[in-house]
Amino acid sequence: MAAAKSVDRLAQRLVTPAEPTPAGPLRLSWLDRYPTQMALIESLHVFKPAPDRDGGDAGPAGTIERALAQALVQYYPLAGRLGFTEEGGLLQVDCGGGGSGVWFTEAAAGCALEDVEYLEHPMMIAKDELLPPTPAQEEDARKLVLLVQVTTFACGGFVVGFRFSHAVADGPGAAQFMAAVGELARGRTAEGLTVEPQWGREAIPDPAGAVIGSLPSPAGAKRLEYLAMDISADYINHFKSQYNSSHTGSWCSAFEVLVAKAWQSRTRAAGFEEDSIVHLCFAMNARPLLHASLPRAGAGFYGNCYYGWGPPAHVVPLTNLDYIATCILVKPWAHKPGARLITQCVTPDRIAAFHEGMLDMN
Repeated sequence: MAAAKSVDRLAQRLVTPAEPTPAGPLRLSWLDRYPTQMALIESLHVFKPAPDRDGGDAGPAGTIERALAQALVQYYPLAGRLGFTEEGGLLQVDCGGGGSGVWFTEAAAGCALEDVEYLEHPMMIAKDELLPPTPAQEEDARKLVLLVQVTTFACGGFVVGFRFSHAVADGPGAAQFMAAVGELARGRTAEGLTVEPQWGREAIPDPAGAVIGSLPSPAGAKRLEYLAMDISADYINHFKSQYNSSHTGSWCSAFEVLVAKAWQSRTRAAGFEEDSIVHLCFAMNARPLLHASLPRAGAGFYGNCYYGWGPPAHVVPLTNLDYIATCILVKPWAHKPGARLITQCVTPDRIAAFHEGMLDMN
C-alpha cells in the first residue's frame, strides 16, 4: 500500500503567458519587502472527481496548465523573478526577462483520493510529494514567484499544490489568482473574469522614518512542530457561553475564542517565565483603506495589504516559517461545522502540552 500511495512526477516545464506581456521591473511596496515575506506560501487544493467530465479533454493537468498560461497574461508579474534595484538594493519583480515563467509539474498517484482520506490530517502522503519542487535550472530559488504541481489520482480527482512568493501576494491575493485560474479552466474568457487584477503598489507609500530590520537568526533553535486540529461547534459555543455569562451585554466571535485559547495554550506549554511579555499579532485585510488611492476600490489588488470541476472540496494551508510561531484558522470540510486550527507554534518536546491545553475545556 505504501508504494501505491506514492507520487510519480511525470514532467516539469516552464509555463509562460499565452500572449505577449509588458517587460521590465515593477516596484514592490514596503509591506512586500518586509523580511518575513521572503518565503513561499504553500497550500494544497483537493478536488474530487467530477462525474460530468467525459474524459475527452486534456485532463486536470493539461486543462490547468492552459488556464495558467491564460491567467498569466493579466497576472504577468507572477511569471517574473525577484531581484533588487541597482540603487538602494530594494526588492522588485523583474518581468519578461529570459527564463521567466511559472514552473509547472505534472504528477500522478496510483491510489484514489478516498484511499488517503482526501488528505485529511494526518496526511497519508507527505506534503513534499504534492508540492512542486524547485527545478535544478534555477540557480537561486529565492527569486521564484510561483510554482504549481497538479497530481492526478486514480479516481480522476486531483490535487493542486501551490508555492507562492509572499513578497508578491498575500493570502487573499494568492486566492484571487487561484480563483482566476479556476474560472479559466472552467471555460470563462479572460475578459469575463470576476475580478480584474491591479498591481497598484504605489497606493502603499513608504512610511516616514520606518526602519525594516532583518529576521533573527534561527541558529541553534528547534524547528516548531506542525499540528492541525478540528474544532467542533460545541467547543466554540462552550467558550462563547462561558464568556457571555460573565460579561453582560458583550459578545465574542469564534475567531476571538480560538485565538485566545491558542495563545493561552501555547504560552503555558512554551514554559515562559511568569513575568515574560508574550505578544499576539494577527493580520487583517486592509484593502478597504485603498478606496481613495486605487480605482474600483482596490478590488483586484493582490499584493500584501495588512496592517468544470467546481470549487475544491478541501484546502490544506501549510505553515512555512519554521521558526516563527504561527496559527492559521480556516474552515473545515463543508460537512463539518466548526473550524480547523493549523499551528506551528511550539517545539516538538512541547507539542503534547500544547495539545492538552487546547483540549482543556476549563
